[in-house]
Parts: sequence; structure tokens; C-alpha cells
Amino acid sequence: MNAFTDVDRSGRGPELLHYLDDAHRGLAAPKGVMRAGLDVPAGHDVLDLGCGAGHELVELERTGRCAFGADSSRLMLDASRQRLEALGLPVRLVRADAHRLPYADGVFAGCRVERLLQHVDDPAAVLAEAHRVLRPGGSLAVLEPDWATLALASEDPEAARIIADAVGGHVPHRRMGRQLRGLLVAAGFADVRVEVELVVYTSVTELSHVISLERAAHAAWTGGLIPQERAQVLLREQHLLSESGAFHATFQRTTVAWARRPPATGQ
Repeated sequence: MNAFTDVDRSGRGPELLHYLDDAHRGLAAPKGVMRAGLDVPAGHDVLDLGCGAGHELVELERTGRCAFGADSSRLMLDASRQRLEALGLPVRLVRADAHRLPYADGVFAGCRVERLLQHVDDPAAVLAEAHRVLRPGGSLAVLEPDWATLALASEDPEAARIIADAVGGHVPHRRMGRQLRGLLVAAGFADVRVEVELVVYTSVTELSHVISLERAAHAAWTGGLIPQERAQVLLREQHLLSESGAFHATFQRTTVAWARRPPATGQ
């Protein structure tokens, strides 16, 4: 089960909240890039669709926007409420399915969607809802990973590829990063632009903050994709490379896309 698909029933709430705290720190740079590209003036309403624990609701308020949060998880909304109240910031939260938002058409000047589309049943339907609730000319920002982009340097490139292919296997849409442009165009957005963050990792420890090679290797051998012994040899090799300073891995950690709902005809 992918815990982020149904946080409240996953039984892993505290772990997921801790993960989001770590991710907010670890993804500070791409989050900042995403935030800077969201073309919404101060004082206007922005929806954080899939707001999680509320980190970006705080950032939106700090930049002068009026932040609204929607999430399907009661636990996440409770965390968002506590975070906002602790800072004396307005609380504008709603529990909602991202496929069916309880907002009227064209009510938001901006919308942000971060690491949500990879987990939902129908990403196209979620983007259609984002399009609907944005006003004509409204701005959208989306951030997603592409779990299928891990590449490892190894003396056994086939084993490295098999284990890399197991990364994010529990995520419903593990290639979401590369699908963003097509989905945004299909949803009716215009002025689509995309930036990719390719990260080079120089140790297993550094990579483990994002990807666990051990978990991927376990998934590969229990799935019958590679013998356990060969996977373990690959893991030992990677740890030795890391200890010697020769470890090399690349990963397309984030794809950030911006787009607009086209202005109304005649504008």
C-alpha cells in the first residue's frame, strides 16, 4: 500500500509527518523556485491542493498571498491547522478529494500542486479541477518527481538498472515528472514551461534521504527480478564506493511546471 494515497488509514501518520518535515527542508531550493514562479500578486487567493502538513501554506502567507489548503487527510489538516495557529496565521482549510473540489468555478488567482499527482487515482481529473477553480488567467505551479530516473555507476550495470527500476514501485504514477507537460496541455492550460532538477549524489547516505537502495533491492529480489545474492553484491559494491569517495548516482529529483488558465475570450 502507498501510504500517501490514504494517510488516515495507513497507520503511519507520525512517520509521514516526519517525512514531510524532512522534505520541506531537503527540497527548500526547488520549493523556492516553484514559489517564485507562481505569478500571483500579494493579497490574492492561492489554493494549495494537497496541502499536507501546511508548510507551504505558511510560506504563501509570508509572501503576502491568502493561502487556502485542501487535503483528503484529516491528520494532515490537523497538522496544518496547528502550524498556522501557532504562528498566528489565518486558517482556511477544507477536507476534500482532489478529484472533486468543493469550490466554485474561477475563485482562485493561483494554485500549487506539490508531489500529489503521483499518488492520486486520476492525475488528469485533478488537473481538470485545478483548471476549473482557477480564474481565467490564473497561475498554476506543479512539482513532481520522476522515480524512474535513478542511475547508478556500477561494475554490474544490468543489476544496477534492475534495482533502479524498482525505485518508487509502490507509487501509482512513478514517472509523473516526465508526464506533466502533456497532462497540463491536455487539461487546457497554456504558457506551459518546465524545469528539471537533476541531482548528483556522492554517497549512499546522501542518496538515502531520498531513495533507499536497500528497499529497492529488496523489492527487486522479492519480486523475482534479480537473485538475492546478486542484489546484495550490488549493495556491497555501492557501499564500498561510497566509503572510498567514488560513489556516483544521478536522479531527476523534481520537475517543476508552471502554466496558466487561458484568459477569457476577448480579454
